[in-house]
Amino acid sequence: MKDRKFEIWIGVIEISYGADTVERRNKIDNLMSNGRESAFTVVTTWASSYEEYLQKCRKMVESYGWTLLQVEKANAVRDDLTFSEEVEDMLERTTGNPSAIIYGTFYTYPVM
Repeated sequence: MKDRKFEIWIGVIEISYGADTVERRNKIDNLMSNGRESAFTVVTTWASSYEEYLQKCRKMVESYGWTLLQVEKANAVRDDLTFSEEVEDMLERTTGNPSAIIYGTFYTYPVM
């Protein structure tokens, strides 16, 4: 059996959340600003495959009572890429914690 190679993965996830969930989590994430119900964010975590990355994202999202709608651009982090200051900080925090599932700023949009 081949050993699994764990690497830091990064991707963009889309989530949906209800107003009651937002009110309970407002102190943590300040998502209540304009009553929106969907958002995108970047997530970094250790994984050995896309499937594991997806599973970890789903677990994190569901722990807040949210719904994972989709995952985009999920890949192992390459050394030759540059990222924003926020994402670089997320990657640094992930590097130091093999159990980490780190998410960034939520970019919300209205659901029509």
